[in-house]
Amino acid sequence: MEAKEATQSRDADTRRLAVMNAIELDEPEAIAVILEGFEDTDGVVRAEAARAIAEIPGPHMLPPLLKLLYDEDELVRKAAAETLAECNEEGLQDLYEDYISSDQAFVRAAVLRAVRPLRIAGAAPYALSGLSDESVQVRIESSGVLGYLQDPAYLQNLAGAALTDPSHEVRRTAMGALGYRSTAETVGALVRGLKDTAWQVREEAAATIAKLKAIEAGPALVGALGTETYWQVMAKILTALGRIRYKEGMGAAAEMLSYSVSNVRKEAALCLGEIGDARALPWLREALKDRDPDVKKLASWAIAKIEMA
Repeated sequence: MEAKEATQSRDADTRRLAVMNAIELDEPEAIAVILEGFEDTDGVVRAEAARAIAEIPGPHMLPPLLKLLYDEDELVRKAAAETLAECNEEGLQDLYEDYISSDQAFVRAAVLRAVRPLRIAGAAPYALSGLSDESVQVRIESSGVLGYLQDPAYLQNLAGAALTDPSHEVRRTAMGALGYRSTAETVGALVRGLKDTAWQVREEAAATIAKLKAIEAGPALVGALGTETYWQVMAKILTALGRIRYKEGMGAAAEMLSYSVSNVRKEAALCLGEIGDARALPWLREALKDRDPDVKKLASWAIAKIEMA
């Protein structure tokens, strides 16, 4: 059955398959088949069209995708939002303002997510306003937009969201978004984030400190390592201590070489190797007896790195 004929079939599954397989056609015909799928009466077909158009990127994809953000079917709206977020089309700069202030939170969030990688400066006012939106998802995407813009003017706003937003998901996103500029305010917020009630936020705070190589956070990292109960956070703290080469943290890192979770022991060995202080050699040589071969391998690497320095 020809693709055009298949899109006119009374059977929704046949129409869905036609849209799904359109990528195998010549581009003009493929676009025509997929765009027809956008108008299909069946939600599953429309959702398939929203996913399929991602295979043929270009300005033609934006108007129908934006329209589908208002579709009555949730499956379709989600598919359109996911494709829009990945499209990275410059043409969106001419269209986003009509949707970014929509009265529907889902649409606001989807468009914010889509414009984020484009670093559209004009989206900043919407993102700043979005930090106080009633929708958690809008606040998450607003933090992401401001982080991608990498403008120091927004650090205070991001720090506020990272520390005070009621949603740990927003706080975590904002902590990560702070990772483009190391300032006293930024590092201060990250240090406070190490004490957040949600372990995911503490993990992100430690990861961002590592990214910024904020050595002034060293004492706070050591303190946090001594009280932390989640191994995922411990691992990120150890990564940060190694990244900033915080020699005063060697003892705390060495204690983690005997921790019950092997991922923590591996990060401890890496940390000591990155710090590169010969005083860590006795601890690392003891770690060569570890029951996990990866821990032994990393301890050996750390020893060699220190001895070659």
